[in-house]
Amino acid sequence: MAETQTLEKTLTLHQLRTFRAVAEQLSFSAAAHELSISQPSVSYQVKELEQALGITLVDRLGKRVRLTEAGQLLYDYARRTLSLLDEAALVMEQMRGIERGTLRVGGSTTVGIYVIPLALGAFKRRHPGLSVSLEVGGRETLQERLRRGMIDLGVLSPPIADPDLISTPFMDDELVMVVPRGHRLAGRRDLTLRDFEGESFLMREPGSGTRLAVEMAARQAGVRLQVGMELGSNGAIKHAVEAGLGVAVLSSHAIELERKDGGLVVVDIEGFPIRRPWCIVHLRRRRLPVAVESFIEFLRSRAWDNSR
Repeated sequence: MAETQTLEKTLTLHQLRTFRAVAEQLSFSAAAHELSISQPSVSYQVKELEQALGITLVDRLGKRVRLTEAGQLLYDYARRTLSLLDEAALVMEQMRGIERGTLRVGGSTTVGIYVIPLALGAFKRRHPGLSVSLEVGGRETLQERLRRGMIDLGVLSPPIADPDLISTPFMDDELVMVVPRGHRLAGRRDLTLRDFEGESFLMREPGSGTRLAVEMAARQAGVRLQVGMELGSNGAIKHAVEAGLGVAVLSSHAIELERKDGGLVVVDIEGFPIRRPWCIVHLRRRRLPVAVESFIEFLRSRAWDNSR
């Protein structure tokens, strides 16, 4: 009993949260970045924790760290303890109601830039006291942040194979083939992917949802596409197509302005548009806050789509 009381006085939640981040990242610098504190502060908190317990928790291996047997055991307890505390905080937040809650949303590149801001803006106008944030990133990164509880929900394109995550389709995206104004195939009808075999395709990075859909369509058609350039954003791809550097497959949501201005031309091609669902994704084992549940229902209602 005396030892337990001593630990209660020496251990802090800040130390446990810091140690959990180090245990998950296996790096003091990465943990510092995740927690938005300095690396020396992370090292100090872990050292204080080790001194309070009288045992080594991590082996320092240059810039990396490795958990000792005691460190792995403490991490398991810390993870469960902090998870319960987070759940208690969630229940208290639910008792305060949606107007004082928080909503942290992640969206893969296309939906995160061209769709979710409309929904979040409309939802925020209904609930002005709600604290809202949006993170746009790759699917793998956002799934990892969902697993760690760093965002409340994500809106992503499939596949979502992680058993820890629940994925529910809510809206279809349409992928279309675009060429620059004046392209030799612009305005032609009844085209197939084989007509584009010699074209330079401007693609997103490997692993992006759009690229996966295009590569699958090419395999099904028995066509080998020539990747002329990889670009990191839809905006860069649109500018490159307009400049005559190649052709691309993009979401119809991403090209509305360029299509109206005539800088990009959507071609009539067999098998297009490619329809793929966008999915609402959240952690399976987590009890969702009221604000998150309300936003999910708001997304499904499509009431926000009137703001287009």
